Amino acid sequence: MSKRQTIITVEPPQRIRKDVFGTAPVVCSYCNGQGGFPRQGASGSYMERCPDCDGTGEVFAVVTVDWQPYSDEGKAQLETVY
Repeated sequence: MSKRQTIITVEPPQRIRKDVFGTAPVVCSYCNGQGGFPRQGASGSYMERCPDCDGTGEVFAVVTVDWQPYSDEGKAQLETVY
């Protein structure tokens, strides 16, 4: 199966402290784009809504880059990441 990749080059802007990027929608991998799961209940069959895509069949990512000064506090935050 092929995978689509999106590459974001992270470079500091001049004065902005936060950048936000979004990806194009992709098929929900939990419900395989069906938006839910067929279920059988007392009153007949129904579709249970997918909790990951909320029934849309697609999801997208929001990536936030929060630029921080390289101070002692910033270094401490960086150490928790690595």
